[in-house]
Amino acid sequence: MAKQEKAELDRIFEYTNQFYNANKNMLVLFSIPFILASLIPLLVSAPTYITLGGTYIRTGSFPDFSVLDVLFTVVAYAVSVFLIADTIVNINLIVKSKRTMLKTPYDILKKGASEYVLRIFLVLTLLVLLTAALQLLTYDLSIQKFVYPLLTFLVYFFTFFFAQAVIIDDSDTASAIYRSISLATKKWYLVLLWTFIGLVGLSITKFLGDLLFGGFSEFFVLLVNSLVILPYLIVLQVQIYMEKYPLSLHEYK
Repeated sequence: MAKQEKAELDRIFEYTNQFYNANKNMLVLFSIPFILASLIPLLVSAPTYITLGGTYIRTGSFPDFSVLDVLFTVVAYAVSVFLIADTIVNINLIVKSKRTMLKTPYDILKKGASEYVLRIFLVLTLLVLLTAALQLLTYDLSIQKFVYPLLTFLVYFFTFFFAQAVIIDDSDTASAIYRSISLATKKWYLVLLWTFIGLVGLSITKFLGDLLFGGFSEFFVLLVNSLVILPYLIVLQVQIYMEKYPLSLHEYK
């Protein structure tokens, strides 16, 4: 690894860990909606399931849905995605405020609610619909288990920094997508590292959950994922994005 890249990684993790440790109580508070976002889809009649702390729907059961099932499922997932968008915005704004000396309460209550959440909610909704469509389109293919994960990864890879482009740079939707594609392509190794860290964190939590809680492990994983792993990963994601602005670096207090 080149010295410049190593120095970059050292900075990113130094500020991520420093920020996370200094603000973990606030991050836990703002991450509670992640739990609700995962539990809400379970309250509808659709065949949902929890795995690795996330809630998913069995697309193979779509043909058996009634109109009412579809309506309830759409509403449940819309509320879930909105809560996720709101949490992402709030955590991003907390990090942004510490890096740019903005007033966090004003940003969260004014700009966060009025400008950012709706845009990110709409894009996240489109991504959910797109990945569901990809799963349905590849459903009868013998190579679905390879093609679908690859296509889904590419979708989220190129939109990896979309939320940060909207919140940090106040970009409009088109510009945010362009910035995300550009930075993800340029810093692909950081996106892959972030993905690897997330998978390791989720896998360790799943192992501990199975070991300690048996049949209740998925709910343990849900709590740890929502309140610890996801907040840390979002903070890390913001720090990777803000590495473009080295002059904004300072100690978190």
